[in-house]
Amino acid sequence: MELLDVLMGLPPGEAVPLSAVGPSNLRVLGRAPSGVVGFTRGSVTRLVVPAVIPLLAVVYCSHWRAGLVRASEFAAYCPRMFVARELPENADEVLAEASWYGVGVAVGPRSAPAVVLEPEPLSEWRPTVAWWRFCERVYSHTLDR
Repeated sequence: MELLDVLMGLPPGEAVPLSAVGPSNLRVLGRAPSGVVGFTRGSVTRLVVPAVIPLLAVVYCSHWRAGLVRASEFAAYCPRMFVARELPENADEVLAEASWYGVGVAVGPRSAPAVVLEPEPLSEWRPTVAWWRFCERVYSHTLDR
């Protein structure tokens, strides 16, 4: 996590003068695995970026409240949406609450749900170490298939 924290402070693919990087951060970067950063006599360059960048978290649920709760777990990382088989009788309340939290709603079968409420984009979002770790976890799930 310490290495990710330091890497997040470096722009990807751009040489940063060593004088602009603190001594403790240089020590951390010096211990990085091969291929993570590149050093020259006067600069360091971040070579890695997240393997994937999730654009939308989609949660399938049998009850809208559970979908709203589960989708909200991704609020710090990317826009999110839940998919339910159908909306309950109080659909207006469900959509109002989902809208309040910025969660999108889709209805129908997994193979072809219809979006009834678009998810809100993240506002004032900045990548963090936790976000990078989230990206790595998402990527690891693609390898399991």
